[in-house]
Amino acid sequence: MHACTGDGATYCLMVGASETYFSALALALGKGSVLAGLAATMPNLAGSLLQLASPAGLRRIGSPRRWIQGCAVLQSLSLLGLVAGAIVGSMPTWLMLACLTGYWTAALGAGPAWNTWVAHLFPGRLRARYFSVRSRLCNLLQLAAMLASGGLLWLSERGQWPLWGFALVLFAAAMCRTSSVVYLQRQGDVKLQAADVRPLAWRSLPRRLFSGDLRILLYLAAFQGALNVAGPFITPWMIDHLGMDKLRFTLCVAVVFISKSLAMPLVSRLVRRFGTARVMAFSGAGTAITITLMAAVPHLGWILLMQAIFGACMAGWDLAAFLLLLERLRHEERTSLMSLYMTMNCAAVALGSLLGGLVLEWSGSWPHAYAMVFGLSGALRLAAILLRPRQLHPRAVVVAQA
Repeated sequence: MHACTGDGATYCLMVGASETYFSALALALGKGSVLAGLAATMPNLAGSLLQLASPAGLRRIGSPRRWIQGCAVLQSLSLLGLVAGAIVGSMPTWLMLACLTGYWTAALGAGPAWNTWVAHLFPGRLRARYFSVRSRLCNLLQLAAMLASGGLLWLSERGQWPLWGFALVLFAAAMCRTSSVVYLQRQGDVKLQAADVRPLAWRSLPRRLFSGDLRILLYLAAFQGALNVAGPFITPWMIDHLGMDKLRFTLCVAVVFISKSLAMPLVSRLVRRFGTARVMAFSGAGTAITITLMAAVPHLGWILLMQAIFGACMAGWDLAAFLLLLERLRHEERTSLMSLYMTMNCAAVALGSLLGGLVLEWSGSWPHAYAMVFGLSGALRLAAILLRPRQLHPRAVVVAQA
């Protein structure tokens, strides 16, 4: 448990210090706003397609620990490539996109193997309580890394050495990911046979949309797509439309992480009492209500309240979704299904953000354009909840008592 927590902590430190600032790095390297936007989306989508080969690779290696360690090394090397570009002061566009694609391929490729590994290592009675505590710590560390990195980049910009700031931040992120290899090594490995990582019969997938496992993946991906109809546009709404300064904006971002972390112990108890399915449904509905109401009163106090409620609801959704995937996916298909889910999820995120952008473009300078996007996102979140598998009855998760 300590090793798994250490792995999660170092991983989230890397995420907080790197992923938030990929687009900003592209701008600092002189790539322009269009390429900066593509740097945030296209490598992610490309990585989701490349990681479809991860089940075959895991079958060949037979060790989820070694596979994830290899992904961690690839992520570190990808970040170091970006560090080199920041130090030099320039970087070919193809090389920058290649580094980002390598980063996302490794990040997404490690996910299915990690899910399979965790399902073997952690008994069901421990999962809800342990992973709620782990998620709480990881959220706080990711927020701390994001704020510290943002502060360093701000100082480097004021000191007229912005690219050196990016080099320091990304180097620290790479070292955090490298250190996670040590924590991965301390965890017990699982020897997987070929039958444990069975490939999917692709022709049968359309018929399985109405069965429990594939319907779960469709449900989760559809909700992520609905989230991202509004998600990418909350920042421009706050900064450009409302005219927030960086301090108020940072406060609005931080309150989501803080409320999400504080809500985790309560979420763990709710999952134990009501089951993952019910907690997921109510949490998803809560996010739909908060995003719809947030634009109704564009004042800082109201926005902070909605952001706090949204963070608590996302804590419920994230933990319930994680436990649902552990509980309901077939053991022999878990890795292959999770790999498919990564691609479905990234495609849904891209489609959701595209839909939100098209609505904003169509509405032009209409003063309530953002309210329309937020309301559409809320409606689609509620619609996505209706996709949940009907045969998925609520089942309480037994967890260890303190």
